[in-house]
Amino acid sequence: MDTELASALAIFSHLFDAMPQPVAVIDSDGNYVYYNQESAKIDAYPAELAVGHPLLDIYPAMDAQSSTLLQALHYGKRYTGAFQAFVNAQGRLVQQIHTTLPLHNRRGSIVGAVEVARDLKHPADEEIDAGAGPDGPAAHGIVSQDDAMQALIRQAEALGKAGVNVLICGETGTGKELVARLLHQRSQRAAAPFVVLNCAALPESLFESIMFGSARGAFTGAQERQGLIETADSGTLFLDELNSLPWPAQGKLLRVLQDGRFSRVGSNKETQVSLRVIAAANETPQQMTTSGKLRPDLLYRLNVGQLSIPALRERPGDIPLLAEAFLHKHRAITGGRVKRIAPAAMRQLQACRWPGNVRMLENVMQRSLIFCETGDELQRIWTDQEATDPQPGHSTPASTAAAPDTQEEDGGLSLADMLSTYERTLLLGLLKEHVNLSEVARRCAIPRATLQYKLKKHNITVHRNAR
Repeated sequence: MDTELASALAIFSHLFDAMPQPVAVIDSDGNYVYYNQESAKIDAYPAELAVGHPLLDIYPAMDAQSSTLLQALHYGKRYTGAFQAFVNAQGRLVQQIHTTLPLHNRRGSIVGAVEVARDLKHPADEEIDAGAGPDGPAAHGIVSQDDAMQALIRQAEALGKAGVNVLICGETGTGKELVARLLHQRSQRAAAPFVVLNCAALPESLFESIMFGSARGAFTGAQERQGLIETADSGTLFLDELNSLPWPAQGKLLRVLQDGRFSRVGSNKETQVSLRVIAAANETPQQMTTSGKLRPDLLYRLNVGQLSIPALRERPGDIPLLAEAFLHKHRAITGGRVKRIAPAAMRQLQACRWPGNVRMLENVMQRSLIFCETGDELQRIWTDQEATDPQPGHSTPASTAAAPDTQEEDGGLSLADMLSTYERTLLLGLLKEHVNLSEVARRCAIPRATLQYKLKKHNITVHRNAR
């Protein structure tokens, strides 16, 4: 390994270890020299077996043309928002958005490549709640005692058995994907794939090739590759954030819904599939069609069955039940020490507005368990400002500095400069997630004083209310 690359890894590996995203680094021979635990978890491949081995030995289905890391290494290509799909060691389809850069030494030679990924599809047990409650998992996987939610579950089970297309509406964080999984599990397609496509996560230029597949030569670098429509054949395709579905793709999707036929990008050959489509949006059907985000004829095809999930503030009786469920689910944070929530802490939870709904409640419970240092009772809830702000939209981001433009052409930056840019970007991302500076420092595995030095070094200003 190049000595400059080794030195840089010795400095930055602790920061990479603390990142919640997959991070990997290869050397000039295409061997992994860094592979964090988040990569190991998503790829289902032990980090100790990956480091020191060629990337293509670990993923034999890939080649040098389809790997963004190898393209960066061999040709100096830079990627921002590049989509990549592969099958991990357990046979699960992994879909990611990559930011990938070549790494140069002081002489300007490429000595490796680094990649930070964002996973687009999560296992069911990582969703808002997989039914984990104090007395065991719920049969349908949704924790609720609210009458409206119980009625929705019954409707979902009936629609699931009917096998029709369904549109799920609800605010962000209410559990739309969990309801979609329930629809799939209750259908005759339950043993077939459940494929998730987040319509907001893909660049519009890549959307059609990812969804419908591509023919070799359809565009620069295009390979013969099946899309998610084919992957979901015989099963269910879940279109999350339908209101972000690009307009050009809507017509092709409409034909799939009408007669089950489509063509890969760059091909005239038609393919026949049999699949069910479930879609979710955080807007109403009327809002989507009035604003021109969705074709009315596509809406009519998708909206055979419609489910509207109530916001958490509309079912306050579920807050204690969900809080206890999340306490049980994340009890390992305290080694199982914390067994209950203090009455005052529960009142604090019930007083919040929860604009981020169930997902926000889970995040707050995790954070509160992290900061619960002693005792077997959770005494204090570490809420977000947004959750307690009586006026929606008054919360202020942790940092007013903008992230650097990662799409700029490579101007021959040194390895130190590129890693410095990465450090600044990662710190900005953590500051957006956590207002508490001590938590950011903990995530980076560095003292708070070191964090403050790095913020000053990178000219990052934080909100005056940051703790």
